[in-house]
Amino acid sequence: MPKLRPQSTLPAVDIQEAEGKLACSYHDCAPNRWGYAASWSRAPEVQKNAGDTQVTDKPGFDAVVGDRDFLDELQEGVWVADGHGRIVFANRALARLSGFENPDMLMGKAWRELFPAPELARLSRGKPESDAHIAGDSFIIGRDNRNIPVTVTIARLKNGDAARHVGTVLRSAHSRAGTGVTDSTSRVVMDNSVDGICLLEKGTISYVNRRFEELVGYSLSQVTRLGLERLISARDRKTVAHTIGEPGNVLMPVHHEVRLVNRSGHEIECELRIVPIQSDGNPVLLCFLRDVSALKQAERAQTDLIAMLSHDLRTPLAAIKEAMSLLSETAAPRLEDRQRRYLSIAREEIDRLNRMIDNLIEVSRMEAGKVVLRLDGVDLAELLSSAIESLSLLVNKRNLVIERSIPPRMPLILGDRDRLLRVFNNLLDNAIKYSPVGGTIRVDIGFVDPSDPILTHSGVLDNTGYVKVTIADSGPGIPAEFLDRIFGKFERVDPHGPGIGLGLAIVRSIVEMHHGRVWAQSKLGEGAGFSFVLPIKDIQ
Repeated sequence: MPKLRPQSTLPAVDIQEAEGKLACSYHDCAPNRWGYAASWSRAPEVQKNAGDTQVTDKPGFDAVVGDRDFLDELQEGVWVADGHGRIVFANRALARLSGFENPDMLMGKAWRELFPAPELARLSRGKPESDAHIAGDSFIIGRDNRNIPVTVTIARLKNGDAARHVGTVLRSAHSRAGTGVTDSTSRVVMDNSVDGICLLEKGTISYVNRRFEELVGYSLSQVTRLGLERLISARDRKTVAHTIGEPGNVLMPVHHEVRLVNRSGHEIECELRIVPIQSDGNPVLLCFLRDVSALKQAERAQTDLIAMLSHDLRTPLAAIKEAMSLLSETAAPRLEDRQRRYLSIAREEIDRLNRMIDNLIEVSRMEAGKVVLRLDGVDLAELLSSAIESLSLLVNKRNLVIERSIPPRMPLILGDRDRLLRVFNNLLDNAIKYSPVGGTIRVDIGFVDPSDPILTHSGVLDNTGYVKVTIADSGPGIPAEFLDRIFGKFERVDPHGPGIGLGLAIVRSIVEMHHGRVWAQSKLGEGAGFSFVLPIKDIQ
């Protein structure tokens, strides 16, 4: 390629490698019909000799690489930019990669225009102005404005007060052609996610987004040295060690609650979701960390408030109940039927308030993890009779009939009697509230067939016999869309109906603590049934 004579007043671009290495100078640039072209010339050689610096003539760049043929034969795309950031040299590989017919068509372009703006910001994020090296996976913009995945290296070289740049790019095998979403867009989304995100490759962190750096207080290079396991609280490391240590065995997304230790030593409560993916045939773990400290703190405050209020309400209610009982015993003979009915209503409502308070306290204990089961053999038939007796006032008031179907010689259930009594009380109370006056409530207890699919659910014990209990009312029924939701806290089919929506949530928690399952079935207009299964106590 013929050299162009110097015609420009642009400052010289000198890139030198000291200590006897090859040096080349791009001294002057002259505008041509495409933009700018480089003039290669001889460069001085810098040598050190006994502390003195000697400058000797050395064959220039042209003499060594044959007038840029050497760079044109490289697979990497190569470019050089002057002190103004304008490209003064580009090799053929860069032109081919970018979709240009001739390297000269890139001359005079700002080197930053090669990259999408988000990628340029990402590559330079966290890099001080004095940093002379940028490397990583990125994208360049092709002639047709498409994003081309590449591995990029950019060197920032100082020559006095001027800064020059030399860059290389090599096409990357990673792309998402046809998806409609470029990798560049995906990376921007990840970098700006509200969750902390990191990639684990062969146990080493290879990528973190901004939010992850904010959570832990470390940069990518620092967390790469530390590793994810060391960022997790010591008491939670065992929870994730197996997953992180053997990524090839992770087939489905995994969820954990962990405490993250940041740079200041403060523990942050996080939800950790680990998703297995593949990269070049190798297992990679994509980890999402969400800070739930504020949410957990609010939940604890709510639980503490409920427990405190419930406890404070029990004392005056107990006094009111005792006063109503004394009034009924001493004044009943002198009261009219209407007055006795008023007293009866008051006693019923006091009992209902006590059940609500008991439910609130139970929920608080469960959420605080303070419920300890006292397991023993429990007779379900006797337990059912106790529950019906405690609710007899309500049953008689609504003139309800409770039918029981219990096989003889039922085995004992392994459970906590007081907690299981609460399950029966809550389900029977629910059936009483929604059954019409004069209606029927049916209670069926029987054995579960070992082949029943219900025994395949998580939490159910293997190789263990189970008993099934169903309590069905004759009320209006439950819409299908509510059959799963009604077991949530404060969930009610009728927002203005009786209760506060905690009874069924407590039922589910207690049954699952006993390695059982609970579910509802219903057809509108035909009542609703609630079934649960419990394990049989081992005879041995």
